[in-house]
Amino acid sequence: MTGARLRIFLPPIALLGVLLLLPAFGIQPNAVRLLFVTFVWMTASIAWNLLGGFAGQVSFGFAVFYGVGAYAAAILIDGGRLNPYLALVAAGMTAAIASVLIGLPTFRLRGPYFAIATIGVSETVRVVATNLEFTGGASGYRITEPRPFNQAEHYYTALIVAALAFAVSLFISRHKFGLGLIAINQDEDAAADTGVNPFVYKLKAHAVAAFLTGVAGGVFARYAAFIHPNGVFGFPISVQILLMPVIGGLGTVWGPVIGGVVIGVIEEEIVAYFPQVHLLIYGLLLIVIVLFEPGGILGAIRRLQRWVRRIRDRQAGKRTADARSKKPDEVLWGAGSGPGR
Repeated sequence: MTGARLRIFLPPIALLGVLLLLPAFGIQPNAVRLLFVTFVWMTASIAWNLLGGFAGQVSFGFAVFYGVGAYAAAILIDGGRLNPYLALVAAGMTAAIASVLIGLPTFRLRGPYFAIATIGVSETVRVVATNLEFTGGASGYRITEPRPFNQAEHYYTALIVAALAFAVSLFISRHKFGLGLIAINQDEDAAADTGVNPFVYKLKAHAVAAFLTGVAGGVFARYAAFIHPNGVFGFPISVQILLMPVIGGLGTVWGPVIGGVVIGVIEEEIVAYFPQVHLLIYGLLLIVIVLFEPGGILGAIRRLQRWVRRIRDRQAGKRTADARSKKPDEVLWGAGSGPGR
């Protein structure tokens, strides 16, 4: 493996190894639960970034895929109808199908019109799900499994799903499909002139993102054992999924991971202490980041690195200049002066 590839693949592999070994050190169940939630949010964050970060299509409707995945997994898992892991795959596929049905009309729109359309779709699905019998309506849906609850199993499931989502994001970012999405983000018309079909590319990115989000919703539903439409289809879910990549760094591979960690760690505290205004806090956080650091936390880290590098280069240049500066006798008599003159 070359040095460049080693620098790319070594950090995520090392981090995955640490997280795989972490439960063996006997951490508290509440810490395991917090990490589980963080992995779920991380998966959804990475998924949204494929569409909103790489392709620049700002969607406020990812709660639809999260909720569809949660209900699909819940219905298939309930009572042991299907193996839980097959149910998670089916949940992702159901969400991907829903993404195509939503994307066909909405991707005819651009900019704020697309964003407004996704809000409308999300709210419509939430209201419909609240009045359907097979979803349990407003009362919600309870999941029963024949096997006993195993927190470690849920932890590893969420971790592996997050790792697979990261691998998908890394693969897309380094191949033709990802370059096409970035081209659409920069200039959709110019991308079309170079042979990229924006409509098809956006539909594909939407489907992949929806699949990952649906699996994340299914993982959460299985752990919670109870879901309801306002919880998994609610607009706050869409806001959180959108906010994570923005906080971490849009259009990057590591940015959504950082944003998922931030939201996973602080979200519970914000909701606990400010239950009535937590959306206002998220909105203010989003405004601050957009105004002062559009690149998110990752952008701020890179800016700090550039600043440190400039200082280091300036100091190195000064030392070089001092080493090359002439001695007083060389300035007075010339470089070729002999001793004693």
